[in-house]
Amino acid sequence: MKCVKNLFLTSVLALCFFVTSCGDDDEQNGIVIPDIQVSIASPSDASESIGFNPTFTWTASGDNPETFKYDFYIGTDKDKLGLRAENINKLEYKITNNTVMKGGITYYWKVVAKDGIYDNESDIWSFTTAPSLSEPVLIGPQGFGRDALNFQWEPLDAALGETLTYNVYLGSENPPTELIGTVEDTGTFAYDGSALTEFDTYYWSVEVSDSESMSTSEVGTFQKLLEGYPDLPSIVAPLDRQLVFARDGDVLLDWTDSTDPEGDTVIYDLYLDTVNPPISIASSFSGDSQFNPTSTLVENTKYFWYVKAKDASGNSYDTEIYSFDYLGSTGPAAPTLEEAVVDGTLSLDEAIVWGATLGANSHDVYIGTSNPPTTLVASDVAGDEYIVKNKDIPGNINDVRTYYARVVAKNVDGQTESPIISFTPQMTGVYTDVRGAESLDYPWVRLGSQVVMTHNLRTKKLTNGDDLVKVVQPTSGDYPITASTTTLYYDEHPVDSGPISGFPTFMSPWSDGANGRVYSSLVPREPLIAPLGWHVMNDDDVASLQSDFPDASDLLDEWYGGTDPYGANFVIAGYRYNNFNAGRPLGFRYGVETGRTSFWTNGAGSNNALEMYPAGNYRYFAQGNPHLRMFGIRLVKD
Repeated sequence: MKCVKNLFLTSVLALCFFVTSCGDDDEQNGIVIPDIQVSIASPSDASESIGFNPTFTWTASGDNPETFKYDFYIGTDKDKLGLRAENINKLEYKITNNTVMKGGITYYWKVVAKDGIYDNESDIWSFTTAPSLSEPVLIGPQGFGRDALNFQWEPLDAALGETLTYNVYLGSENPPTELIGTVEDTGTFAYDGSALTEFDTYYWSVEVSDSESMSTSEVGTFQKLLEGYPDLPSIVAPLDRQLVFARDGDVLLDWTDSTDPEGDTVIYDLYLDTVNPPISIASSFSGDSQFNPTSTLVENTKYFWYVKAKDASGNSYDTEIYSFDYLGSTGPAAPTLEEAVVDGTLSLDEAIVWGATLGANSHDVYIGTSNPPTTLVASDVAGDEYIVKNKDIPGNINDVRTYYARVVAKNVDGQTESPIISFTPQMTGVYTDVRGAESLDYPWVRLGSQVVMTHNLRTKKLTNGDDLVKVVQPTSGDYPITASTTTLYYDEHPVDSGPISGFPTFMSPWSDGANGRVYSSLVPREPLIAPLGWHVMNDDDVASLQSDFPDASDLLDEWYGGTDPYGANFVIAGYRYNNFNAGRPLGFRYGVETGRTSFWTNGAGSNNALEMYPAGNYRYFAQGNPHLRMFGIRLVKD
């Protein structure tokens, strides 16, 4: 037993000696682990509103710190930091050409110091970047601006290490697009506005940016006034042409305040009168921009008024002239119809005019063949005239009727009627179409509810004076109308050409050119082909003709065997193909022309050509290829 105890003790001592020998091995071999310490300094831990190209700093100590190199780590997850830069030989690192930092994000970072063999890392700190830029809030100018313009806005707080750049835009359209200045870290920009136009409205905005984001303000606006002049006043109440009732109490004339840029006292001259423009000054004063004229007003009277705002130097601006009707508790006055018709005949685009009606806020117009007229053609007309439409007075040269018209004035208290006038619609006339140097006369006639030109279009121009392109006369048996799918073409019917391959001479009824020219199919769709107030015949027009004249022969020229008692003169302008042969001399097919009349129409679908036959038929057919055929065009009044 004693031997066993001695053996155990010997084993323990041997083990202790082995462990002690191993622990002292590095020192005995001359190997010393160097001291490497690194501590991060800025941005401070948990700091906020950090910019997007920050400079990170740290400190280091230990054995030979001048030999240390550093690796920089950053990320949004503290457990998964990414290596951004390595082997840095300074105690700082700056993020440039930022591709990492975004606004309003919390980032974590650390630094690892190393001497080539050994390394040690810092603690992990965090910081939060500044949020994306908000919109700058504009201060002025708002309302009015003079020559010396000082654009102002509320400056934003820049993120740490960031510079805010402000671009100022100005223009006469909204939004403005002209860059007039750039400033940094401020909320003001001075600008010489002397070249801006008096009374014009201008728009301005401010765009702010830093290295990460950009934002634009709302659009401000101001009206340009002359230097040294007071603000331009404008009327607030009563509104123009408003009805003002005595029963509602005092009448307050109200307008916007006018201040002077030099601080001078502004005097208001209030003009109030029963004539336009008013010449009597009701009062002249400074202070509140309001005046009570009630004690001087006479019931059932129309008044005109405006305000002049002036300073001590005599610089002044006026409001517009407004009117109001000052009424007792009665209905409006009776409208007085002006005899605008000549000899009792109402021509095209002529208006029934009643002038200003005291106490009326709207009018109803009645037109019909009975006396008094009962057909309401327009209601709640705010103005003082009504242009009679063709549908209001349908008729034709064989159905001349007498029409009657009356106007009813209305307000909240009741209504009053005008006297009744009578007239007959003008049945025929001539429209002069002027296009640049070209001036052409087109007769017209009433056909039911429409007014239709009795001659086909024969212009060589658009309404803006631009020339249409003339098709070159073919020299071979197969000549295309055009090589272009967008060009607008016209052509002229050959006349006095002599017999061609057995066909009669192309003479009557085209010899005087009155029957018009032919056009490619893009021409009737061109907005500038018809003068103002007219349009190319469309589906609705054709439907009206069919309803009023079921037998097409009643509208066809006698050349087709038609009767045409109305002088509509529906005759073909030509039926032109894109090639010619024995049956189509010079591209025009005489045999087809003698049997029908064909026109382009504007309507829905592909059926864009109309044919009218002597047998009394109306028929549509399609022309898909833009230039496969050329036909005439007939215009109808809007």
